[in-house]
Amino acid sequence: MNQPSQTTPVPSLGETSSAALHADLASARETLTRAADEHAAMLSDPDTIQEDRDASAQFLAQARATVSRIETALGRAEAGSYGRCQRCGSTIPAERLTAVPDTLTCVACA
Repeated sequence: MNQPSQTTPVPSLGETSSAALHADLASARETLTRAADEHAAMLSDPDTIQEDRDASAQFLAQARATVSRIETALGRAEAGSYGRCQRCGSTIPAERLTAVPDTLTCVACA
């Protein structure tokens, strides 16, 4: 397991990454609200089959997880640990952070 170098600074959350995370969070929260509303409607409709309710519940859980991941990334940015792999401690390349702004690991640890 690689140890983080004491001389390698943790990358800061750049304007682009910050804007992308905030936009992703707004979109994810919107999706979560819509999924919660649709799921509640399904639960109250006696004609909805159980498989549809289960699929709706699974989608709702995924939407909650997405919001949580993005909020965690923003929290890490505020704490100064954004851009550092949670497994090995190495710096996550900017290209990976651009592609997956809420990532917690480098490519090697993914």
